[in-house]
Amino acid sequence: MSKISNTIRSAATHLSQLYKPSLFFARSVLIASAAVTLSLVGAKHLGILEPVELNAYDQMLRWRPEEKPDPRLLVVGITEGDIQKLKQWPISDRKIAEILQKLEKMQPAVIGLDVLRDVPLGDGRDELTKVLQKSDRIIGVCLVTDGSPDNPGSPPPPGIPTNRVGFADFGIDPGGILRRALLFMKPPTIKGESSVEKHLCNDNSQVLNSFNLQLSLRYLHQQKIDPQLAPDQSLWLGKTKLKKLETNDGGYRNIDNRGYQILINYRSRSKVANQVTIMDVLEGKVDPKLVKDKIVLIGYTTETVKDLFYTPYSGGQQKNQFMPGIVVHAQVISQILSAVLDKRPMFWFWPEWAEILWISGWSIVGGTIASRMAHPGKLALTFGAMLSGCCALGFGIFLLGGWVPVAAPALALILTGGSIVSADRFSKSGYGKVISDRVKQVFKIEIDQAQKEQQVAEIVESDFFKELKIKKDELKISKKNSSEKAPSETQEITVGAADIPQAESEADEYLAQLQENAKKYKQRATTTASESDSKTEIAIDPGVSASSDQTEPDEGFSDLQARAKQMRQRRSADKRIKDEKIDTLTDQEDLRDKEN
Repeated sequence: MSKISNTIRSAATHLSQLYKPSLFFARSVLIASAAVTLSLVGAKHLGILEPVELNAYDQMLRWRPEEKPDPRLLVVGITEGDIQKLKQWPISDRKIAEILQKLEKMQPAVIGLDVLRDVPLGDGRDELTKVLQKSDRIIGVCLVTDGSPDNPGSPPPPGIPTNRVGFADFGIDPGGILRRALLFMKPPTIKGESSVEKHLCNDNSQVLNSFNLQLSLRYLHQQKIDPQLAPDQSLWLGKTKLKKLETNDGGYRNIDNRGYQILINYRSRSKVANQVTIMDVLEGKVDPKLVKDKIVLIGYTTETVKDLFYTPYSGGQQKNQFMPGIVVHAQVISQILSAVLDKRPMFWFWPEWAEILWISGWSIVGGTIASRMAHPGKLALTFGAMLSGCCALGFGIFLLGGWVPVAAPALALILTGGSIVSADRFSKSGYGKVISDRVKQVFKIEIDQAQKEQQVAEIVESDFFKELKIKKDELKISKKNSSEKAPSETQEITVGAADIPQAESEADEYLAQLQENAKKYKQRATTTASESDSKTEIAIDPGVSASSDQTEPDEGFSDLQARAKQMRQRRSADKRIKDEKIDTLTDQEDLRDKEN
């Protein structure tokens, strides 16, 4: 078993050494990816990335191939040429009534009149009112109030039933781009003004359908498909759910989603359906097959009337930047009918957790590429290819009806890769190590200081330190009492006791010096004796013999010994005096205690 365990340990050590660089790169990539992902998700929640994502949506919509005109719709436009031929502005009530009568004779499924007739225009008011009351195919329009007394909305044409009226308002995004359609809503309440005239489109007591939804429901009713509201208040037409747009769906952040809104799935840039003019209708030039059982929409297409909208197709165009309101209604009607009858997908969106994983995945890809490639040219080409792949995947999902973030994952790819490359260059330049050492040194000083403070606090709080403090206080009190009773004696003893250690230290130093000198004299005496025995010549001074040479060092050594003996006697006397004084002081304190 020991051999097996040793083999496993050695293999694990070998693998750890082998994959240590890979683990280091993986850790750095994950840290950088997490930081970038959290930053982008935070920016997305704050709405910083919303303009970029909306621009990406518009661009993908322009890249998408256009579909054929919807054969179920016919647009009857009021052009500038029609106004010039009729010599009327605005078109009179009588001409509108005449157009409606001619179209009804061709048996359309439903007629939508996107022309406001809340006040009489020209002659023929009674005639128009009779046509609107008599026919059950005509749907009129009104404008909803914005809640202010200065804009109470526009009422529908007189005499038309409320179930054949729809509001013509749209939800406009910041920047003026039309991307959302309202299907039904409650008009806002007008505050602060009681004298405003009440009508259908400023009455907050009921839910009002939009103009395009009314036309769609009328057409689908003939197909035996009626609307249903699910318990979650979602709208179902047959087996198709018209998903309500939430505040944070797709690239949106905190939009005003009052009412029931959907994202407009535009069918075409230029021709959503067959289109004729009112003069074609009045002159009988319209093929009845274009009208029979179709949805016919009547509205202004001239720029004289400001019923025009910027759309995602407006970007990059110098001409035809605007889309008439009647054409936008046709786009929404075609979208609803195609979703219900042709199974054309409505726009769908990922939940938030899926978007975070999507962004994080591209962030990890960018960090991994940057950590594995050192050549700048190859790295740039690879990043270009990955960015193209990210956009291609987002566009492919868009063609399937899904709107997922495109700008956020592209930024995650670039930022994570750039951070890995920058960190690598910074580390290799040496600045990273210098800064790291400085930071470690600062933290070490702070940690050491903190440890010292903690240790001091622990000692102060310990029982041993508290006992020492108590004994110190008791000793101070005892000394104070002693000094009050015998100040002179205490001072004398104190002074003597202070002098004794100093005398002892001086005696020790002097004694050590004497012993060192004695040792030197002995060495000299030994050297002299050996030299006298070995030498055959007579000394330089013939009057001095060998015995005299030996006598001098012996006398010096004897003198040193005598001085050392005197020093020892002095130390012994001093110690004896100290002991006697201490005994005397003790006896005096005992005597005082007995007297007390």
